[in-house]
Amino acid sequence: MNAIVTATAIVVTWNGGAEAVAAVRSLLDQHVPAGMRCRVVAADNGSSDDTVARIRAEAPEAEVLELRTNLGYGAAANRAMAAYPADAYLVLNQDAVYQPGFVAALLTELANDEQLGAVTAQVQLAGEFIAAELDTTAAEVFVGHDGARWRRTREGERGERLINSTGNQLTRSGNGVDRGWLAPVGTEFPRSVLGFHGGACALRAEAVRALGGFDERYFMYYEDTDLSLRMRAAGWSVAYVPDAVSVHQHAGSSGTASPGFVEWNARNRAWNARRNGPVRMRVAATGRTLAGAVKGALVASDPRRPRDERELGRARARGALAGVFARVGERRKPAVDEPTPLQYQVHLDADGDVPAPRTLIDLTSVPLQLGGVGRYLEGLLTGFEAIGFNPVLVCRAEHQEHFAALAPSAELHVAPRAIAQKAARFAWEQTGLLRLTGEVRAEVIHSPHYSFPRGTPLRRVVTLHDATFFSDPDAHTALKRRFFTNWIRAAVRADVWLITPSAATAGEIERYAGRPRRAMTVALHGVDRNVFHEPTAAEVAAFRDKYELGDRPYIAFLGTIEPRKRVAQLIRAHRILQQRLGADAPLLLISGQRGWDAEAIELLDAAGADSGVRELGYLPLDELRSLLGGASAFCYPSIAEGFGLPVLEAMSAGAAVVTTNRTALPEVGGDAVVYAEPEPAALADALEKILTDADSAAGLRAAGLARAAEFTWERCARIHVDAYSRAAHG
Repeated sequence: MNAIVTATAIVVTWNGGAEAVAAVRSLLDQHVPAGMRCRVVAADNGSSDDTVARIRAEAPEAEVLELRTNLGYGAAANRAMAAYPADAYLVLNQDAVYQPGFVAALLTELANDEQLGAVTAQVQLAGEFIAAELDTTAAEVFVGHDGARWRRTREGERGERLINSTGNQLTRSGNGVDRGWLAPVGTEFPRSVLGFHGGACALRAEAVRALGGFDERYFMYYEDTDLSLRMRAAGWSVAYVPDAVSVHQHAGSSGTASPGFVEWNARNRAWNARRNGPVRMRVAATGRTLAGAVKGALVASDPRRPRDERELGRARARGALAGVFARVGERRKPAVDEPTPLQYQVHLDADGDVPAPRTLIDLTSVPLQLGGVGRYLEGLLTGFEAIGFNPVLVCRAEHQEHFAALAPSAELHVAPRAIAQKAARFAWEQTGLLRLTGEVRAEVIHSPHYSFPRGTPLRRVVTLHDATFFSDPDAHTALKRRFFTNWIRAAVRADVWLITPSAATAGEIERYAGRPRRAMTVALHGVDRNVFHEPTAAEVAAFRDKYELGDRPYIAFLGTIEPRKRVAQLIRAHRILQQRLGADAPLLLISGQRGWDAEAIELLDAAGADSGVRELGYLPLDELRSLLGGASAFCYPSIAEGFGLPVLEAMSAGAAVVTTNRTALPEVGGDAVVYAEPEPAALADALEKILTDADSAAGLRAAGLARAAEFTWERCARIHVDAYSRAAHG
C-alpha cells in the first residue's frame, strides 16, 4: 500500500468565470497535513469565456490544464490525474467553495485507513432555507426525499442550513440519490456510504489506477457512482468525512430541467444499473427506463404541449433508449490518454504480466546535430537502461558510438551510409527498415520523429512532438510545414499508436488533424540530472571567463532562433530593461542555432558591442548548466511548444524562469515559473521583478528545482514501454 504523500486537487471547470476562481482560491488557501504536498489544478473543458484567463490572473498559484474542447466531467478529471501524478486526487466542482480544513480532513482519513479507495465530503447547500409556501414558484422549490418543500430565504428572513450530500446511494431501481439531501446541517450519518460525491471527494491513486479512472462514456452524471461501485467490487471501501465541508451552489428544480440533463441522466442511470447492479436492480431499471422512453415519446409527439416540454420529452426518450440498448461492458478508450499513473502499468517479465515486446527503435530520423529530438532520444535511452528494458536500435553511422554509450544493454545496428541523403533515408525507411525488422524479429517498430513505414502490417508506435505546423504555420518554412502536416495527418489516419510529449500537443493534434484511430499516449519528458543540475561556483566562473562576461548579471535564452520563440520580442524587452535599470541592466545571452527568424537575426546582426546582447551560438552540452544556473533569470517567450524542454532544463539547473502560458509550457512550469505575455513590456516587467527582488528570485529557484525533480526519464521510459506492450498485444 502506497503512503499518501502527494495529492492533486482537480477542479473541473467549464465557463465558470468568477465562480470557478472562487473554488480554486478556496483550495489554494488550504493547509495540508504535515509531510504531505497538494497542488491545485483547474482542468478546463474548453471554456469559451474568460474562465482560464481569470484563473491565471486571480489564482496564479494554480495550474491550468486546457483541454481545448468539452470532453465531459470524468474525462477532464482523468486527463488531470494523468498529467499531474500523485498518491491521491481530490476531484471537485467549480460551483462550490471549500471550507478551511476540507483538504486536510479528506487526506488524513484516506491516509489513516488503507482499505479506503475513496472518501466523500459533507456537501452543504449555499444559503439558508425555510419551508416553501404553497404559492412558491417551482423554480424556487427544493424537494426532499420525504416530500418536504424548501426554498432559500429572502432578505430579512432567517432559516436553516441544509445538506446537499453525504455521499451517493441507489434506489432498488437504480436511481441515484444524494444521501442526506435537505437534512439540517448537524444531522449525523454513518461513516460507511455506498459511493462518493464526484464533486467533493478524494480518491486513492492506487485504486483509481487499477480501474482505469472514470468511465468517459458517461460524459456527466453517474460517473462517480459507477467508479464507486467498481471500487467496491475490487475490494475497496468508501467513507464519509463530515469534517470536510463544501458549500455548493445547487440549482433549483428548473436547473435540472434542461434537455441535456434529462437525456444524460436517463441514459446514465440505466447504464450504471445494468453495469453494476444486482439482477433485481437491472430488471427494475430496464423496465422503468423503457416506461420513461414511452412517456417521453408521447410527450414529444403531442402538438398541444409547449415546445419546451416536447423537447424534454424527446431528450428523455433518446436517453432512455440509449440507456437500455447501448452496450455497457467495455469502456471506450479516450482520445488523449497518458497511461501512467492512471490507467496502465509497464509490462515487464515479472509476476505473470504480459512481457514487453521486442521493439526496434529507428534513430535514423535524428539529424546529425541532435538538437531537441536528439535530447528526447538520449533521455529515453537512459531511462530504458534504468528500468531494465533493452530495445533494438538502428542509427546513423555518425551516431553509433554516442548511442552505444548511452544504451550499452541495447542491441545496436547501423544503417547504410547512403541514408545521409534525405530522399535515400525516407526510401530506406519504407524498405530497408522493414527488412531489418524481420531480421531482428522485432514485434514493434517505434518511429520517434513523425515519419514511419507505411505499407506494413507490423505494429507501429510513432512520436509526434508538436502541432505548431498547424497552429502556428508562419513559424515554419513552407516546405517544412507541408512535410510535417502531411505526416501528422497520415499518423492520425493510420493504424498506429501515437505518443506525444504533452496533453496540449495531443489536444492540438486532435483539433487540427482529427481523432486518431487509437488513443494517444502522453509521455512527459524527463531531464538528465547528470547534465542539468545546479552548477558549481567554479563552473560558473569558468563559463564567465570563457565568454568574457566579467561580473555582470545576465538573462539567458536557449533554443533555436525561429519565429515562435519570440527572440526579437526578448531583445526588445532587454532594451526596456536597459532604459529602466541603466548601469544595473543585465546582459542578454542568446544561445542556440540560427533558424529562419529574419526579424530576430536582423536585430542580432545590428547589436553592437555596447548593446548588452551576446549571441553565443550552439554551446557544448556540458556548458548549458552554467549558462542556465548562472543566469539571474532564464527567459523563454515561446508561443508554441510541444513540450518545452529548455524550461525544464533551466529549472533543473536552478534558474528563475520566465515563460509564457501557451500550449505545453504550463504543463512543464506548473507554479514554479513566472508567466508573461510574449510582448516586450510584459517580458520586461516579469524580468525586472526577478532582477530587483532577491526573495522572489530565490523562491522561484527553489520552486523550479522541486518541480523539475518530478520529471524523470525513467517515468517517461515506462510509459513508452507500456505503449509498446499495448501495440504488440492490443
